[in-house]
Amino acid sequence: MEKTKKIAVVAVFVLTIFGMAAAHWLMPDETLSRAERRRLEQMPEMTAKAVFTGDYFQDLEKYLLDQFPARQQFRTVKAVFRQQILGMRDNNKLYQAEGHLMKLEPQVEFSQTSLAVGRINAMIDAHPEMAAAYYAVIPDKNYFLAERNGYPAMDYAALLQQTGGIRGTYIDLFPALTVADYYRTDSHWRQDRILPAAQALAQGLGTDIDPMDAYTVETRSGFYGVYAGQSALPVAPETLAVLESDVTRDVVVTSAEHPDMKQMYLWEKFEGMDPYDVYLSGAEALLTLENPHAENDRHLVLFRDSFGSSMAPLLLSGYSKVTVVDLRYISSAMVHQQVDFTDADVLFLYSTSLFNAGGTLK
Repeated sequence: MEKTKKIAVVAVFVLTIFGMAAAHWLMPDETLSRAERRRLEQMPEMTAKAVFTGDYFQDLEKYLLDQFPARQQFRTVKAVFRQQILGMRDNNKLYQAEGHLMKLEPQVEFSQTSLAVGRINAMIDAHPEMAAAYYAVIPDKNYFLAERNGYPAMDYAALLQQTGGIRGTYIDLFPALTVADYYRTDSHWRQDRILPAAQALAQGLGTDIDPMDAYTVETRSGFYGVYAGQSALPVAPETLAVLESDVTRDVVVTSAEHPDMKQMYLWEKFEGMDPYDVYLSGAEALLTLENPHAENDRHLVLFRDSFGSSMAPLLLSGYSKVTVVDLRYISSAMVHQQVDFTDADVLFLYSTSLFNAGGTLK
């Protein structure tokens, strides 16, 4: 009887190993992981040089890990086990609190923030022809969640003190936002919830923007934010919403990278790697948005990170033109050549996470 049990255990083990190996070789390789927002490793090419240096075996290991059968399911099992069985409060710096997923960012990277402030000031100093310069800081969800749930929190006061070195007028967004204004599974804010923040910006800029009753809300269900895939935890999908109005529908869009881009919201991006790219096509170096319904001839130059993709459409109703610049993808030298700053309002709208990675600004 004992011998039979041992044979059965060995048989199950062998069948599992060979079964997984067979599944791996029979199943087609995947190129992308939408959950993790990244490309998956492909079978490396075997060359004499790669074998001799050991690079081939390192790449092969990465490939086997990325193409492992039922990999996403195993990631979920691991994440749930760590959270619910081991009682660990975070998994790879991701934690869950008050129904939200968030990534810990407990320290201010003062050297990075200093870089960001320096590059912003350089842009301001280079364009005395502008009407005025403004800046605003967007708090990440840790501002609302971390400390009150027992997690280490960034010293936001210290970060704001350092950004106070920007030679522009500060517009305070912190009182205009709550954690409910952000997606539960993503880092970004919800466009259908940020009109109070947009109005705070407009007031600081000295312009008027459309009220909520000028908009209709269009939605798509099945939205999973970046933290859903990174955490691998089983979470409910959300609804991604955009605000449509006569201004957003009739806008004239000009993209430096994609001349065929004619719309402000691109719903086809919802099925792509990052559904948040629905807003202004996501990572775009330089865009101009012209408002055919404008009642003034004012121009806003908006320097932004990904949060600005959903804010720019709301600010457009207060301007005849908004030029949207992302310094992570275009150098300052190119901006000087491409953008007319004459009599323009210039707003630097960046999240705390961007200031903590100021070296990404070119």
